Amino acid sequence: MRYPQSALILLGALAVSASAFAGPSDRDAEAAVPVMASAAALRLPTGTQLSTMVVAHDDEQAVAPAVFARPRDPRRALLSSLDLATGVVQGYDGFLTLRVVRAGGVETNPLVKPVVGNQGAMMAMKVAAAVSTVIGVESLWKRDHRVGAIVASVVANSAMAMVAHHNAKVLARLEGR
Repeated sequence: MRYPQSALILLGALAVSASAFAGPSDRDAEAAVPVMASAAALRLPTGTQLSTMVVAHDDEQAVAPAVFARPRDPRRALLSSLDLATGVVQGYDGFLTLRVVRAGGVETNPLVKPVVGNQGAMMAMKVAAAVSTVIGVESLWKRDHRVGAIVASVVANSAMAMVAHHNAKVLARLEGR
């Protein structure tokens, strides 16, 4: 768990420090600065592009990271939120399904029945379902079916939310609430 947190902290530090190298300082504003971007570029989740730049000034070269803001598309922000909701709804459904089975309930989905006794396998299946849904929706988005991608994500999340709601009602009945 420490590795992803460390990676996020490192990327955040790079993004913050990169803004200091994004352009010439005030005292060098009059001087022309030839800039050539390298082939390496990284898209951050915030929508910015991080790349290395070679900056030549006064016969010296320095390699500095630079951040370029990508134009924001409000539909893209909506799709990102829906992708996050996909993971949350799938995880919640898996959690409720395991609790229902422990409380004496029965899994009725024949695809899930073989793995419902194993918590790790159940969660792996839910992660696979969430990832495949996000990949499918992102594929639609990249092929310029943007409205279709949003609609597909809303439909998939709504269907899973209804299943999770049903599981919550069954669990309440089983626990006598």
